[in-house]
Amino acid sequence: MAELRRLVNRRRERTEAGKFVIDGPRLLIEALAADLEIVDVFVEPVIDLWADLGVSVDAPVWTVGDGVLAKVGSVVAPQGVMATARIPDLGPLAGGDLIVELAGVADPGNAGTIVRSAVAAGVQAVVFSPGSVDPWNPKTVRASAGALFRVPLTVKAPVGERIGAHPHQGDPCDEADLTGPLTLVVGNEAHGLDQPDQAAAIDRWVSIPMAASVESLNVASAAAVLCFEIARQRRNHQMY
Repeated sequence: MAELRRLVNRRRERTEAGKFVIDGPRLLIEALAADLEIVDVFVEPVIDLWADLGVSVDAPVWTVGDGVLAKVGSVVAPQGVMATARIPDLGPLAGGDLIVELAGVADPGNAGTIVRSAVAAGVQAVVFSPGSVDPWNPKTVRASAGALFRVPLTVKAPVGERIGAHPHQGDPCDEADLTGPLTLVVGNEAHGLDQPDQAAAIDRWVSIPMAASVESLNVASAAAVLCFEIARQRRNHQMY
């Protein structure tokens, strides 16, 4: 349990061990479906993996006492199952013309939600740039609802134009042409993409039309709007 607790709480521990924590039965099912390498599974007596979840695991399964996982995990209402899995290797982008890059996104819940929206919109890969939260933070994994298991996390690689999301700068996203190869870059919750090196790397800015009384959207909400606007434009483009 001590190692499990360290993996939950410490990025360095996850990096050095090459493992991350899966918290809950639904995420375990998603990880198995994605063929991730499961290292260990921990279950409380109320859970039977086969009878309750319909899964068999080719890894050691350890039964722990009632309430033990609640003391280790990071969820308010633990569900009696935790596991550790190997962190997939980063790799070069194998193909595709649309990726999302998180540049300094600090909140794990926002990061996981962005990945979930990106995968739902058909993004082919996601980049977590230096300065962003660890993608394998348990809160990021949970917020992604398993989407992290279904999209390559790639090393930073240029794909088409680098499109920066900005609350007030650039063409409205529903008027900008977003049908070509591109990298959608979303920035830090508080500061956006205001670092000189980040801004210099943006080829074109787009904004989301909003009511005048609203200053900006949460970064995860903004990323979702932009991902689905890109998907909408590409569907329409293919029709003609």
